[in-house]
Amino acid sequence: MPPNTADGYKFIARGIGQAFPLRRGLFVLTQGLIAFSCGLSAFGETGADSPIDCFDRIILPVVEKAVLKPVTDQGGEIAWGESYQLAALVEMFAATRDVKYAPLIVKLSDWIAKSRDDRQKLRDELRDRVVNAWSSTNYTKGARFAWAVHTGMIVAPMARFAAVVRSDPKLQLRFGADADRLLKIAEDAVAVHDDEYREGPGVDEGYVHCPYLKKQLPLNMQNALARAWLAIDDAKPAPKYRQRVTRLAQFLKNRLRVMDDGAYVWAYWPPLDGAGDSFEDISHAAINVDFMALCSEHGIVFTRADLARLEKTFFQRVLIADDRISDTVGGGGKFNTYSSSVLRWGRLGRHFPTVRERLTAFSSLPSMSRETSAFPLGIAYLSLPPAATKDKPAGN
Repeated sequence: MPPNTADGYKFIARGIGQAFPLRRGLFVLTQGLIAFSCGLSAFGETGADSPIDCFDRIILPVVEKAVLKPVTDQGGEIAWGESYQLAALVEMFAATRDVKYAPLIVKLSDWIAKSRDDRQKLRDELRDRVVNAWSSTNYTKGARFAWAVHTGMIVAPMARFAAVVRSDPKLQLRFGADADRLLKIAEDAVAVHDDEYREGPGVDEGYVHCPYLKKQLPLNMQNALARAWLAIDDAKPAPKYRQRVTRLAQFLKNRLRVMDDGAYVWAYWPPLDGAGDSFEDISHAAINVDFMALCSEHGIVFTRADLARLEKTFFQRVLIADDRISDTVGGGGKFNTYSSSVLRWGRLGRHFPTVRERLTAFSSLPSMSRETSAFPLGIAYLSLPPAATKDKPAGN
């Protein structure tokens, strides 16, 4: 979407038929296939559910069940659980502007906020203070610590909700107070990690340093936080965060490797001074792919040519067949460990009809409709209109 938040979401709000008349047929066909994936006869026939009905039938009970649970002192459970449902709701809200999703987004966000450390008086042992984020004792040998990746996963959808609401006067009138509150939650949470940002090592690069690991975070972890920064900037211009996003995007781009088939591959945790030679798993890679697509839509570092290389990665190395999905972005080796995660690459479908069609077909597998994290988010991504990529020179 365009870098300007208001224009970007108005761009979506105009609707598929108005903004993209030449592609409407493809979009409707895609929606019909998604409907079929839920075991329905066909999209548009009498008695048949739409893709949104399918989405609702899956996501609504999951949200209602989640908000009945007690608070948790393990932020990772939310980051790798309810954050996916929250993101799915927000993306569907952005795609449809249907106000029925807003109360669910608010309800789930408020439940998540109850588990924040300051609400429970939990002390971050590494920072030696109570923070406005969600700490965990996982991956730290039992020490309580708020990971930047968990913060990013949790609050990016909250900030994106605020951006959608603030872009539309009618939504602002109805949900403005909720949007302001959720944006404040997001801003307070990412501020916990302000002193972890570093510039370098390249001239235009930046990265996130982890006080527990005492080194830079893996790519997906720092880019999860960067997505939250970008969403905050969409909702409320924040030049500091925009600059950081740009530098992290350049850091990532400089560590991508071009293979003989033209595909991009990358390591899970490349060194500061190079690209590394391993391959990230497709589940964590979904965060990086989504970040690259978002940056391209905002005119930040990544161009359509970069996304075209990711399209090659998707087709030539990842989704080889319905029952042959590579475990890593490099392809080969092991398969099908993270099959459903490929749906979280769905934002690429906004840029390439071939990706949209392939993921739609993949979502028709009976096993996918029982998945409650990647599948709803995938449907939400596939419900977004084709994107307007804003190509600019790298670093701008």
